[in-house]
Amino acid sequence: MLGIKNKKVKELLNSYKEISVLQKTLALLSWDLNVNLPASAGEERALQIAYITKLLTDRWLNGKFRDVLDRAVNKKEKFTQEEKAVIRNLKQAGKYYFKVPKEIITEFAETTSRSFLAWQEAKLNNNFGDFLPHLKKVIRLNQIIAQHLGYEDNPYDALLDMYEPGLTTSKMKRIFSLLKPELLELLERIKKSKTYKQKDGLKQEDYPVDDQKQLALFILRRIGYDMNSGRMDVSSHPFTESLGRFDVRITNRYSTSDFIESMMVALHEGGHALYEQGIKKEYSQTPLEGGVSLGVHESQSRFWENQIGRSYEFIRFVTPILHAFYPQQLMDFGSETFFKRVVRVRPGLIRTQADEITYNLHIAIRFELEDGLINERIDPEDLPNIWNKLMKKYLGVVPTSDSEGVLQDVHWSYGSFGYFPTYTLGNLYAAQFANSIRREIDIEKLCEKGDFGPILSWLRTNIHQHGSLYWPDELVRKVTGEQLNAKYFLAYVKEKYKRVYSL
Repeated sequence: MLGIKNKKVKELLNSYKEISVLQKTLALLSWDLNVNLPASAGEERALQIAYITKLLTDRWLNGKFRDVLDRAVNKKEKFTQEEKAVIRNLKQAGKYYFKVPKEIITEFAETTSRSFLAWQEAKLNNNFGDFLPHLKKVIRLNQIIAQHLGYEDNPYDALLDMYEPGLTTSKMKRIFSLLKPELLELLERIKKSKTYKQKDGLKQEDYPVDDQKQLALFILRRIGYDMNSGRMDVSSHPFTESLGRFDVRITNRYSTSDFIESMMVALHEGGHALYEQGIKKEYSQTPLEGGVSLGVHESQSRFWENQIGRSYEFIRFVTPILHAFYPQQLMDFGSETFFKRVVRVRPGLIRTQADEITYNLHIAIRFELEDGLINERIDPEDLPNIWNKLMKKYLGVVPTSDSEGVLQDVHWSYGSFGYFPTYTLGNLYAAQFANSIRREIDIEKLCEKGDFGPILSWLRTNIHQHGSLYWPDELVRKVTGEQLNAKYFLAYVKEKYKRVYSL
């Protein structure tokens, strides 16, 4: 338990324990929905999730709890840093329950449970029309929620703020106005390079799923993921679910023709999980548990996936392991070949498979679409066509099916409008954090030896242990000495890919 002395804060923490348990119960139902749910069980699961959501909402709306929180927020007295953070976090999380009508919250939970199952079916059948009625309802509910939450300039701001406190549409537009021209220029230079069209020699082979799973587990254990406090399962869209400090689960997906994607997914989801497993134990069942924002959370996944996993030194370390797992398929290839494959720049259709140059362009597309949908400048029925036009504009490729286009991401089925921009924030945070780490330790030398302990230790000391103690802007200043700055990401990709493509 925290060293809390203030009576009001102690009272809040006691009440919050039940909220925490209900939130984790919902998370467990959601995890099972994605991983294990029988095909015919969707309707019952939607009702179960709606019921637990109703119970959770009732706890937030408990008159005594809210009164104590209001008095703590308005009280002019000295609080410790942790007490201030508890009050701040409860105020931020409570906005949703205090301002949005209870029936809307319950309807949203039930609707998104059904829309997820509809999305799965629609993607499988390559039919956006089957998902469209569900998507329209999800969008309308998000619009209603935004109106209740309130905003100054743009209803989309209210939704962004739920995932990254203080983030607005205008801030995100400024970030993309810096990134897009630089990335598009670098992409064109890469396309014109002499080595762009060179093939790495890797052929499509059969890489058994069991081998891929064991490789992913090896990598997870090596970077520090505690399997006694977690597990890895399979889902159509990989994700991480924290059911508590000692139960942080991840999922992966496998293609028998590609051994690289599941390896990168393990690093990505492992980064999320390491963050949750590294938070101070005494923060459990308090408003300080869990990562502070989706942007900071994505910084940890993108750090391990890109800064580590797509480094030449990591590939040198993992090459003998790849040979051991796939001797017949890969023994003739060395680390140079594997490195060329993992850093290969190719504008493509699928966001989760995108390279470091084009990834943020995928996010820019989704940001523009979400802003347009919430503000009713885009009709949901026109999404496939507009999606394809933006893909052509930014990436020069056009989907030939709904499944590889507008249906490829799961987030809209969850109702998660405002989530996508945090992926770009995560890339920026990751590069800025990596720059600070390199001032103290030699990441590349450690990666080549497969010694990730000092890297994880640095992250635990400077980021993980704090959980939600510091707000994102305060955390990045504390860790790096300045506010979030896109220059570190741009410098990182320019230096790396100028070298890769001999620009």
